[in-house]
Amino acid sequence: MSEASFIPPVKPVGMELVMFYPCPYCGRNVPLLAPTEASMGSCDFCRKQFPLVPIDNTTVQYIKLILDNGQAAIDPEYV
Repeated sequence: MSEASFIPPVKPVGMELVMFYPCPYCGRNVPLLAPTEASMGSCDFCRKQFPLVPIDNTTVQYIKLILDNGQAAIDPEYV
C-alpha cells in the first residue's frame, strides 16, 4: 500500500482576462479571452459566429501590471 504524498498548493504564473460577449443569435453570454484585435467569436451554445469589439490592449497590460501578472491576487493568508 503506497502512501499519498503531500503536494503543496500551486501559485499562478500568469493571468488572462475573460470578457463576456452576448451572442446576438441566442443571447447567451459567451466567455472569451479578451481580444485586443478585431476578430470573430463563436457561441459555444448555438455555434454561430459573430464579430467582436476588441478590448484596449493598454488597459489589459495595465491590469496585468497592477496585479503583477496574477501574483498580487494571491490570498496572503494562504501563502
